[in-house]
Amino acid sequence: MSKNLIKLSIAVIVLAGVLGSSFSTEAYPPFLRKAQKFGAKNCLFCHKEAEGGEGWNDRGQWLIAEKERRKAEAVDPEWLADYKEGDKKDGDKKDGDDKEDKEKSKKKDKP
Repeated sequence: MSKNLIKLSIAVIVLAGVLGSSFSTEAYPPFLRKAQKFGAKNCLFCHKEAEGGEGWNDRGQWLIAEKERRKAEAVDPEWLADYKEGDKKDGDKKDGDDKEDKEKSKKKDKP
């Protein structure tokens, strides 16, 4: 009986290890690998949470807007080649945005 209990325990441990490793915090490792050439070190490159999932920072929101603009089925990390830090979500500045930005920066620069 004790041999069967040991075998069962080993089987449960192995099964738990296999199942546990399949629930990685990096849900889309291919995305991260592709984004590494653009500076990504972890999911926080596009997400607000280290685990990824819903909740995107400006870069992630830009990718989602690009997906819609390109009418693509999925986000492609290769689009990051076109991303410029500080771009609007849709990648386009509205008329007058540059003027507003300049005025804001002037106000910040004044003592």
